[in-house]
Amino acid sequence: MTNDTARRVQHLDRKSPLAAFAKQFRFSIANDKESRYRAYALRHKVFRQELNYDLGVNSDIPFENDAHDEHAILCLLNHIPSGIDTGCLRVVLIPGNATPPLDTLPLERSCGHSLDHPLLHPNLFPRSTICEVSRLAVHPAFRRSKDCVLGLNEHDIRQLSGHDVKPFSPLLGLSLFLAATAIVGLSERRHVFAMMEPRFSRLLKMSGLAFHKAGRVIDYCGPRAAYYIDQHQAERDMHETLRPLYRHIMTELTPQLAETPARRLISTPSHPDHSSVSDRSGPG
Repeated sequence: MTNDTARRVQHLDRKSPLAAFAKQFRFSIANDKESRYRAYALRHKVFRQELNYDLGVNSDIPFENDAHDEHAILCLLNHIPSGIDTGCLRVVLIPGNATPPLDTLPLERSCGHSLDHPLLHPNLFPRSTICEVSRLAVHPAFRRSKDCVLGLNEHDIRQLSGHDVKPFSPLLGLSLFLAATAIVGLSERRHVFAMMEPRFSRLLKMSGLAFHKAGRVIDYCGPRAAYYIDQHQAERDMHETLRPLYRHIMTELTPQLAETPARRLISTPSHPDHSSVSDRSGPG
């Protein structure tokens, strides 16, 4: 183990699968153009090539992105031994000076008609406190299940008891949600929305991440609905087995979010170009 790796896993029980995971995988904030395009490339591979989703603004290039990426924090999960980008996610923020349509979350624009919860509509919260988590995916070579882009299933989730956690599934998919929870907290966007399949929300609830349905199920790249979670509550209710990994991810991401590109996005209004806005923001 290198000195850098040893420092990264020092807070984890070295005999646990969580430590084995932390030795082989690293989270990084995409703070430059090259790393952001690596995230776009993985999204293209999973959402367009594998799932045939009609996402992004230009399907003729091997990079899936849309206008909302301009004010989104992108995160990559990298497999250290191979150098392969194993997973990705984004947290979409709303710039302080945004004008329509970028003053809304992607799901408000694409699925706003389905948002029927009387208390959990994005409009009921200050724009500066809401965000949307989307584009979570695990590289197909790193998941057993092909029917879920995060490689999660009920059997694996039920293994989250004591130290009986299998490397590396379901940790790959769950770690992406832990990273999203950390990014949301560090960005001070407490109120989190996401589009997901109902069965997936049930799997997350088993791990302590209890999303609440904020809209009715619609046919949108399959049966999906808008869900909401309070980031503070997510931290409180997190499964005890996952807490060491969550603290490790927080330690890994905190200094990266303090770097100039991410910090500017979090704290300073941007000036987005509205010309490239697309309805194909997608649920991923």
